[in-house]
Amino acid sequence: MLVKGRLTTVVVRRQAHDAARQPGEAHELVSAVVNYVNDIQSSGVYARHELLAALMQAYHADYYLAQVNNGGHSQFIGNTGAMLPTTGADALAGLKAMGAYRQHEILTEMIAWVKSNPEEAKAQNGFSVRAPLLDQLDKRFYEAERQTPMSELSAKWIASWPELRVVAADQYAGEIERLAQLNPYLKARRILHSVQQLHFQMTDPLQITVAAACGAVQPHPEVKLALHAGSNMEIGGQMCKAFGLHTDKGLRLCVFEDTGGCLYEFIKPSPLPKDASPEERKTYRPFAAGARLSMVGADRIRQFINMAEKFLCAEAIDLLLRKGGFDSKAMVTAWELIDGNASWILATGKDRVAAVVSAEGAVLTKPDRTPLLRVSRAEIDHHASQAAIGRDTMRPPK
Repeated sequence: MLVKGRLTTVVVRRQAHDAARQPGEAHELVSAVVNYVNDIQSSGVYARHELLAALMQAYHADYYLAQVNNGGHSQFIGNTGAMLPTTGADALAGLKAMGAYRQHEILTEMIAWVKSNPEEAKAQNGFSVRAPLLDQLDKRFYEAERQTPMSELSAKWIASWPELRVVAADQYAGEIERLAQLNPYLKARRILHSVQQLHFQMTDPLQITVAAACGAVQPHPEVKLALHAGSNMEIGGQMCKAFGLHTDKGLRLCVFEDTGGCLYEFIKPSPLPKDASPEERKTYRPFAAGARLSMVGADRIRQFINMAEKFLCAEAIDLLLRKGGFDSKAMVTAWELIDGNASWILATGKDRVAAVVSAEGAVLTKPDRTPLLRVSRAEIDHHASQAAIGRDTMRPPK
């Protein structure tokens, strides 16, 4: 229910709730709470301040745990970025509430280091840049986890919440939608949410580089379907930051650099033989880059970003997809820039369509460029105003 603008209910599936009572399975309830936050923010588009404070504290405490377990405090800082003050404060409050005092002490020290070393903290990425002090905090954190796992403490804390509602698996989706409908700003916020997802793909440096590299494949572009984690790897005798992705042609690798991006075939070598030498094991890599499929420069990437901003491409595409009856949760491939128009390929569910956006309006077409529908610039501007209304309602009260 909503109490003074805050959604106080927390819904989890009974299977996860009951499983957490078994030895070694406490993470099931914590994961269920994380899934609830993701689901209710996606479906109901509730802002952080409109959800139960303890819920967001448990959510960000688990995020902290996952990041440090994966790449240490350096990765936690790098991946959290500008949200570190909010995320860190939530995690600290959650750690204290659940009784994870050693982890709370470690995070407190990390936050103090970030405040004292802002430039060094800004450079942290968990890969090539790792501050020695943060590595020391990692060791203390892992030892604290061995002695008193956070997930066990968190699960006990969550189970004590009076706001926790346990439902059967087949009732969960219905409960999420029921709670979503309680949001008085749901319509405008759902427009905002889908526009933001599209805008991120069109303007984020990594996302647009991958999207443009897929669109630059000749003679036919490849359609970006999913972007995966990145890592440092050697390609062509040089160390590069490469990200895995799926396109409509299968697995690929995309090198992401300040100068642009390159798309490569994904090669999975034969497994190591059982009698492999120590040197062979040391140099073995589970995957490698094959033939280069495309290369896109920083200038072209900036052009796509500029067009996306200038012509409100995210708002235009969201409107086209909604009017066409397509799922607005689309994956975007940056295709062409011709005569002041920007063309984008959209993977929406099982459908593949394209959008051409210009100063006059936008057209949704089939992949073969057969027009499906048009929207005017006035319609796009109105749709953008609806998203802006949704954005205004997301601001916390003064």
